[in-house]
Amino acid sequence: MVGSGWIIVLGEWLRRAAPGGTLLALLAGGALMALIGCCYAELAARLPRAGGEFLYALEGLGRTAAFIVGWFITLFLVSLCAFEATALAWLVSELFPTAQGQPLYHILGESVTTDALGLGVIGAAAVCVLNLRGVRTSVAFQRIVTFTFIAVMLGLIVAGFVFGASRNLQPMFATPDGHPWSTGAFWIFAMCAMLLNGFQSALYVIEERAPDVSVRAATLSMVAGIIGAAIFYAAVVLAAGSIMPWRQILSAHLPAVAAFDVLSPSGIVGKIILLVSIASLAKTWNALMLMASRIVLAQARAGMLPAAFARLNQRAGAPSNAILLVTSISIAGMLLGKGALIPIMNMATICIALIMVLTLVVLLKLRRRQPKSPGYAVPGAMPAIFLCCAGALLMAGFAFFAPLLQNPGHVPLEWMLMAVWAALGLAFSRLAARG
Repeated sequence: MVGSGWIIVLGEWLRRAAPGGTLLALLAGGALMALIGCCYAELAARLPRAGGEFLYALEGLGRTAAFIVGWFITLFLVSLCAFEATALAWLVSELFPTAQGQPLYHILGESVTTDALGLGVIGAAAVCVLNLRGVRTSVAFQRIVTFTFIAVMLGLIVAGFVFGASRNLQPMFATPDGHPWSTGAFWIFAMCAMLLNGFQSALYVIEERAPDVSVRAATLSMVAGIIGAAIFYAAVVLAAGSIMPWRQILSAHLPAVAAFDVLSPSGIVGKIILLVSIASLAKTWNALMLMASRIVLAQARAGMLPAAFARLNQRAGAPSNAILLVTSISIAGMLLGKGALIPIMNMATICIALIMVLTLVVLLKLRRRQPKSPGYAVPGAMPAIFLCCAGALLMAGFAFFAPLLQNPGHVPLEWMLMAVWAALGLAFSRLAARG
């Protein structure tokens, strides 16, 4: 759940919502997402099979709704894979400024360079190979990188609190451009649907869990991960804003790096931040690939996508064709360059927030059919589920209209990409029907 996105958008958070608004949004979004995680845990207890939201929609809403949910959750995951590929080149270029390649073309106001494309393709190939070797290798990689990342970042956060000063967080609720901090806070609150969404990786491989791990234990670990990620983001904001006056870091390419770099005149801390961010990026990218390939597998098994995507690698048991499809589309999205990073994040937020709403509707229907859950029940019962529905709708609505409000009079790139994806899904579904 904690990937490389924070290092890229931290400055934008502070610019739009100031430290106070950012903290309120992250904590509110984290609380809502933790409760939504509890709803997902009950769904997993009721339907303990691989497929996540796709399976839930298939069981509760029928094939048409399941196809829409499955295809757009795939867009969410694939678009973030493209984000990771693009962010990889950006972070490496900051770590080694002299290694930047020549511009190949300009798109969306940014240059796409030879090193950006090369690094993105190499990273995509590495993640692809890792997942082709099977889920156990993939999970082992996740554990190693996660614990290393947590150890390094906890040290830096503590250093920020120790050597920083609370006065540097002032003004807490005044944005540099004078715009209301609440508008930015709503944007960050909606983005929590995407930032704190990696918990579903457990649902896509729930059938591949270790024999001694129960469904209840696996799903409750998701909720703990959501809470931990929200606290981490809030701690990063406080630590970075405490080290030096927060408005002074906004002019840097990567304000998160600029803030923590103050801890070391030699610049070594900034390099450490970039290194752990690249490792975190790899961790997140791997989890996204894992989830995306499994949701494509589930759709193919249900006859909604061509049967070729349901084939498993006999050696490792991995869905090789699905993994290759996700890798290919991720590389295609990477060609849009850095100018597409914010639209990709907005599009991902739109997709996942709307899908969460539909998933919660499924839980409501299942509860009416069978009030008692076989293994786990949401704390607060029906009122808590309705609260989650309202919160997810708020996230979806703000994420959908925010791009239009920021650039009135133009059709947002996010909407166009979603329309293209819908057309591609229709073509795949017709191929599956013929086959």
